[in-house]
Amino acid sequence: MVTTVTTVPGASSETEPEGESGGAGALQEALARLAEAPLDPLARQWVRAALDGDSSLDTLVRGGTPDTSGLDAGGDARTLSPDTVHPEGHSYLSQVRVQGFRGIGPPATLEFPPGPGLTVIVGRNGSGKSSFAEAAEAALTGRNLRWDAMPTAWRDGWRNLHFADHTEITVEVHQSGETRPTRVTRTWSGESVRSARGEVSFPSGAVGSLRDLGWEQALARYRPFLSYDELGRAVTGRAAELYDTITELLGVRDLAEAERRLAKTCHNLTKQRDRPGRERDRLVEQLRESADPRAEQAVTLLSSGPPDLDSLAALASDDGPADPNKQTVLRRLRRLSVPERALMTEVVSELRGAAMELAMAEGTKGDRARGVTQLLEQALEHHRRHPSDSDCPTCGAEGALGAEWAARARAEIEALEPVAANASSAYERAEKARDQARFLMAPMPTWLPADSELGQVWAEWEAGGGITDLRELADHIENVGRRLRSAALAARKSAARQLEEPTDGWAELAERLSAWVSDARAAVRVNEMLAPAERGLQWLTAVAREVRSERLRPLAAQAEHVWHLLRQERHIDLEELRLVGRGAQRRVAVDVNVDGVDGGGNAPGLLSQGEFQALALSICLPRTLVHGNPFGFLVLDDPVQAMDTETVEGLASVLAEVGQHRQLVVFTHDTRLPDALRRLGLPATLRTINRDAMSNVWLATE
Repeated sequence: MVTTVTTVPGASSETEPEGESGGAGALQEALARLAEAPLDPLARQWVRAALDGDSSLDTLVRGGTPDTSGLDAGGDARTLSPDTVHPEGHSYLSQVRVQGFRGIGPPATLEFPPGPGLTVIVGRNGSGKSSFAEAAEAALTGRNLRWDAMPTAWRDGWRNLHFADHTEITVEVHQSGETRPTRVTRTWSGESVRSARGEVSFPSGAVGSLRDLGWEQALARYRPFLSYDELGRAVTGRAAELYDTITELLGVRDLAEAERRLAKTCHNLTKQRDRPGRERDRLVEQLRESADPRAEQAVTLLSSGPPDLDSLAALASDDGPADPNKQTVLRRLRRLSVPERALMTEVVSELRGAAMELAMAEGTKGDRARGVTQLLEQALEHHRRHPSDSDCPTCGAEGALGAEWAARARAEIEALEPVAANASSAYERAEKARDQARFLMAPMPTWLPADSELGQVWAEWEAGGGITDLRELADHIENVGRRLRSAALAARKSAARQLEEPTDGWAELAERLSAWVSDARAAVRVNEMLAPAERGLQWLTAVAREVRSERLRPLAAQAEHVWHLLRQERHIDLEELRLVGRGAQRRVAVDVNVDGVDGGGNAPGLLSQGEFQALALSICLPRTLVHGNPFGFLVLDDPVQAMDTETVEGLASVLAEVGQHRQLVVFTHDTRLPDALRRLGLPATLRTINRDAMSNVWLATE
């Protein structure tokens, strides 16, 4: 099939994105539109801050006024302007010389006319085609994208096994207006692929480094190398990769970054605004679990419409004890003293011993003698106090208690005391034991709450003072005293713990409440700035979409044209390329129409492998025609794989057409491409590459 080569109107030798012709970067274009936009001052300030950078946005978020005057200086230093990159014109390959690299052993050279044209180099697998392509890429960029996707062991096989001399690549590039080439040489001295040293010889004779070429940004943006692997990743790889490549190519990446950073700022402000509302219910639940009256007040304030933040802040700042009187009780409880266990044991033993001794004395002569002695001593005491009254107060006998009686009574007491000694000793011991017991049972402190566990036990303990029976008193001290000590020790420990946290848990709640109040106040401020920020984002998103669409339109037209040639008779139309989404959701949407049915932007899922590869080529190939691309050449490695014969004929037409304006070097193992070029009579230089068993590589021109 013979395909007529046509040209998209307005896309002859250059595809110039609209808005780039005046040399203005995308940010400057956005600023120019902003100056005319009916946007309020606050929203305008957010847009300018987003265009200026993260620090300006941070200043606005903190409530400051960013200095964005640098935006008005003109130009866009951060965007690679197509009119400032190599204004002298295009660069063309004139020679690639390789030795000791990959499949090439002794020196082998590829030479090209330094200008537009199509060169196709055909060779079987293993003939050294990809070695030449990757060598040119490694020399100019210092890396190879295909290597990056391979295992380390595979990358380590970069040095040729049949060539013991050093590995070296030399690429000669002719720039427009120069009679002598720029020579880029990369030499490997070590075993690592990273050990290469690069050198550049300029037409003037000066020698410098690769950095002196000034191609670092341009190589990333316009990348003049395209392998089969890259074609595969163009549509099926990470969605963001192709998006970033195209936005960089169109000079709108910084505008996309400005939109992304403002969207992220709005998202963070929204989260900050909504955080107090999301956390209020949880805070209320925590406050309700506290018995502190301040917690109850806070719950009331938080549950009654818009909360009074000042009142809540005052509650949160009160981190003292809820009840000062309770703190006094706790301090006294911590120092509370109760009888020691050893002392109580001693008193109980004495009580029981005295009770036993008293029981043995009761009813004996000694007990009777003690009784008579006590009675006589009391009568003598009465007589001493009332000497004029000699009548007996018990029997009423007149004059019975005279001096003579007193003498007889003293004599009887003296006679009875030895008899009553043991009984008297028993009674005295019992009384002393009783006194010791009463001393232990001190009254309950007036400050101790009577309804507390300790207060109830202490009241029972204190009531034991009325017990007269020695055995009952001993049992009371032993049983109730044990419970008193246990309750007292528990109360002291509890008091110590509560005194360590005098707020009884309120301090932690107060801290959470204080943090919530701070968030709520910040949310009020954020809510005031969020509205203009969102208006700014809405405007910036619309402008970024317009600028992207305007600059993408010529590139998309070229892609549609390339696809039209490649698809041949297939009823698959490439409807549109669109840059959609932002941040992690950014991607290039490819809309196709299959037999009149809209594919819904899901091109890869609707196409065969060959059609898919043709689609990828349609997207990637036009970038070589983008205005401002300093590279007049493009190296394609094996773009024919998986294509059927009709698609290969379309590819031949596309390559011949692009070859009218750019230098294309195509490596392929598929003879169908040179056959199609011959059959269609398309202009191209055809060469055959060969390689023997010792890695000797040579080329022949047809």
